[in-house]
Amino acid sequence: YGDHRDLHSFPTRLSSDLANRKMYVISGGMIMCDLSNMVCMPVMGNAKQHEVTSIWAYSPVTCMLIENDEGLILFDTGCHPEAMTSRWNEENRLRTPVTIGEKEGVLAALKMLGYQCCDVRYVVLSHLHEDHAGCLEFFSQAQVFVSDRELTQTMRSYALGGDMGGYIKNDITQWLRQGVNWNLVSDEAEEEDLAEGVKILNFGSGHTFGMMGLLVTLKESGNYILASDCVNTGRNYGPPIQFPGLAYDTIGYKKTVERIHRLEKKYNAKVLFGHDIDQYRTLKFVPEYYS
Repeated sequence: YGDHRDLHSFPTRLSSDLANRKMYVISGGMIMCDLSNMVCMPVMGNAKQHEVTSIWAYSPVTCMLIENDEGLILFDTGCHPEAMTSRWNEENRLRTPVTIGEKEGVLAALKMLGYQCCDVRYVVLSHLHEDHAGCLEFFSQAQVFVSDRELTQTMRSYALGGDMGGYIKNDITQWLRQGVNWNLVSDEAEEEDLAEGVKILNFGSGHTFGMMGLLVTLKESGNYILASDCVNTGRNYGPPIQFPGLAYDTIGYKKTVERIHRLEKKYNAKVLFGHDIDQYRTLKFVPEYYS
């Protein structure tokens, strides 16, 4: 189901002075969910209160669009616009209902900026859950980069049937019909250039089978680590590190958070978390940008 290329086989950069012009943060809407999805055991029972009520929390969805001289780079694609009607099954709609405004989501953002889906050259997916890869089918002309392990295990689960949690069968069916241009990032590639000022960070298993992020360098505002659900919220980032309730590999999750701490210091970078409502409220969204 696609090419297997390591990052050393990326297209050659056009020249040595290319750089990112702008980075847009796209609001992909707002999910409501049990806080324990993001922070394990946020409330605990005791001898007097055996049953505790779950905390229903805001979980924002974000994607990033980077204007690079080699072309547009999209990090994650958000939820499908028909998530709450025909796309997601009832269990997903009940567990993580999402509200997407008319001016939210990647399709609306591209239109607002005067772009079309076919203008996006690269799509980098942190992972393949419904709120990160839901609009992938609209970018059939782009080169799509994803962890080899993530895609392999997702397709294995799809073939075997049964409950897939955050992986949406209707999404996957459309990927197969559209013929996505997969570029699989092997486990051996930890940090490699995608374009001038953009590095793919391959983190391995943690929240899911295979997680990836981006390191983006901007001329004026410096370095950003787009962590996605490698670090769900600031509470997960710590110190101390707090695990999410939804984690495929907690040991891998801890190693990833520790590595991002090291990268933050190495590159003097700002870390953008996957679903932190407090951080979300401080961000600038399309048509505003970071440069």
